[in-house]
Amino acid sequence: MKNRLTVCSSHLITLPSAPHGPVRAAIGTAREAVEAFDPELVVFFGTDHRRAFRAVVPTFAVVLSATAQGDVAGPVGTYDVPHAMGRSLVADLIAHDFDIATAYSAALDHAFGHTTRDLLGAVDAKPVLPIFINCASPPHASFRRAASLGRRVGEFFADRRVLYVGSGGLAHDLPGFREPETGEALTEEERQAWIKSVNERAREEGTIRELVRTWDETFLAGVGDTSWDWLDSIGVDLVERGGNGAAECLTWTAAWAAGGQALTTLAHEFDTNGRAVVMSER
Repeated sequence: MKNRLTVCSSHLITLPSAPHGPVRAAIGTAREAVEAFDPELVVFFGTDHRRAFRAVVPTFAVVLSATAQGDVAGPVGTYDVPHAMGRSLVADLIAHDFDIATAYSAALDHAFGHTTRDLLGAVDAKPVLPIFINCASPPHASFRRAASLGRRVGEFFADRRVLYVGSGGLAHDLPGFREPETGEALTEEERQAWIKSVNERAREEGTIRELVRTWDETFLAGVGDTSWDWLDSIGVDLVERGGNGAAECLTWTAAWAAGGQALTTLAHEFDTNGRAVVMSER
C-alpha cells in the first residue's frame, strides 16, 4: 500500500481569521507528508457550496477541466487535470454500475481550492483529478454509496502513486446554507448578503442548532478502522446529530475507501463546528 496516501481535512482552516489551534498545525504535518510522498496524481473528492453546480446537481461527477473560483480568500488559477485519465475513469465507473456524471468544465469553489493550496501549495502544483460529491443539496448519497465509489476509484488507480484527498466537515450547521434551491446563479455579493441576513435572523430567533461532539467522534472512529460496519448508522438523523454541513464528510468517506487504510487523527477540535485533519500511514 506504499503507492497511496490519504489525507482528509476540514477546509478554511488556514484563513487568517480561523483559530490557530491544533488543526491548523496538523495541516502543516500533513503537507510535509504529502511532500515526502510526492504523488504522481492527486484524486480529490470534494464538494461545492452551490456555486459550481446549481441548475444541475449530480450526485457524483468526475471533472475533466477545472478552474479555482478564489472565493473566501481561496486560490485562483487552473487545475492541472489529466483529462484523458478522467474520461477513462468515467468509463470504468459506468462499466461497474455507477451512474457517474461527467463535468467537462467546472469553476470549483473553496471546497477544493483551500485544501489543494494547503496540501500542495498551488492548484496547479500536481495533476489533480477532481471528483465532485454533492453534499449541499439534499438528497445526498448514503455514506455506504460514497465508500463504494471511493473503493472502485482506488481499484482503478491501484498501480499509480496516488494521494487521495477528502475535504469538508465535520459536524457544523449553517443557517445560510439553506438558501432557496432555485438553480439560479447568485453573484458572490448577493450570496454573502443572503448568508448574512439568514444567519442574523437565525441568531435573533434562536434557531441555530447547538451540536455536540458525539457525531464527530463516531465518524473519526469509523475512518480510523477498515471495517464498513459503521457506514449505515452514521448517516441516520444526520442533520439533527451533525448539522447540515456534516454531509461534507461523504468526501472523507470516499477518500478513506479509495485509500483502503485506517486513518489516524492528527488533530480534532470542536466548539460549535467540528474541524479535523486525518491521514493514513504510508
